[in-house]
Amino acid sequence: MESINPIEQAYRRLRAQGRKIVRLFSANPGEMGFQFPPQILETAYREYFKTQDYLPHPKGLPQARRSIQEYYGSHGASVDSENILLTSGTSESFFYLFSLLTKPGDNILAPNPAYPLFDPIGELAHIEMRPYHLKEEAAWRLDGEDFRRKVDDRTRAILLVSPHNPTGSVFSPEEISVVSRIAAGRGLALICDEVFSEFYFGEGPFPRPMKEKESPLCFTLNGLSKMFALPAMKLSWITVTGEKGRVEAAVDRLETLADTFLSCHTPIQKALPAIFSGGGEFLKSYREEVEKRRDAAIRLLRKIPGLEFHPPRGGFYLTVRVTKDLDFSEEEFVIRLMEEEGIFVHPGYFYDCLQGFHFIFSYLHPLSVLEPSLEAIGKLLSLS
Repeated sequence: MESINPIEQAYRRLRAQGRKIVRLFSANPGEMGFQFPPQILETAYREYFKTQDYLPHPKGLPQARRSIQEYYGSHGASVDSENILLTSGTSESFFYLFSLLTKPGDNILAPNPAYPLFDPIGELAHIEMRPYHLKEEAAWRLDGEDFRRKVDDRTRAILLVSPHNPTGSVFSPEEISVVSRIAAGRGLALICDEVFSEFYFGEGPFPRPMKEKESPLCFTLNGLSKMFALPAMKLSWITVTGEKGRVEAAVDRLETLADTFLSCHTPIQKALPAIFSGGGEFLKSYREEVEKRRDAAIRLLRKIPGLEFHPPRGGFYLTVRVTKDLDFSEEEFVIRLMEEEGIFVHPGYFYDCLQGFHFIFSYLHPLSVLEPSLEAIGKLLSLS
């Protein structure tokens, strides 16, 4: 059993002392003041409890899957509802797909840096998560040469996270085309994590790999957690697109996997059409407020000397590089910030930002928290 790292030890010690610590890395929408209209859920759930029926389908209830099909259709992407599978969370989706696509000893390419989720799931599937490099100096764009070197005969899939957590980068159409051509040439699947897709701040439509004609097999993941600020509802989905034969085979095997667990809560499946149809105004205001908070974080960071960052084009996170020479390490900085200012950010090494000194935080927090927190970071850096 691994020992608790020094940062977590410091956090627990300070909490035990009764200290209030702002967890600036947290990106739980509910904690940040975003609440989906409760009357929509109340109405939908009330209808369910009149019958309390239980007629599960391994892929998810047809009406729920049709509402997801309509959602993608409204964004110009064609998905058949029969090729959609509901899960109780994106982590479950990843485990299904890693289990579906690989055998022990195989590998899946995953971006570096990355949210520390994929390696533990890969370990459960007894596979290697092989990192491919995102170039910080190029606003976290794909390093094409490194990417090509990482593919070998045991590679079975390529994981794309866009908008990316924690850098906020978004795969461009050109990058998607490069990856799709390599996948097609090697017979590899694409696994596309798009949980932050509604929080894309670039120009034009959000670039979606599922629209790429060259990809033979593409799995796209999303869910209610970020999109509608409903993490407690535990409903996510996998859409499967690509060559007809490969899609049919993949969906058939996924259905068998899902039938083993039937993990998705029936009432939330029945409520999903109402969430999509009634949640549009909420999503619009939610997205606008997140963008305002992002812009505020960028403005505040630019006032602090000795920092470099690329403004995030999507998502909830910002990765900052400290360029000032300091007499303490990245880990010591995080601990001192907690001890002296009551602010908890994540160090870059949590996300495998191995080159240079980084810290990572979420700009989902309201301005009343963001402003004093970033001022506290500037204060600590100025004293060092």
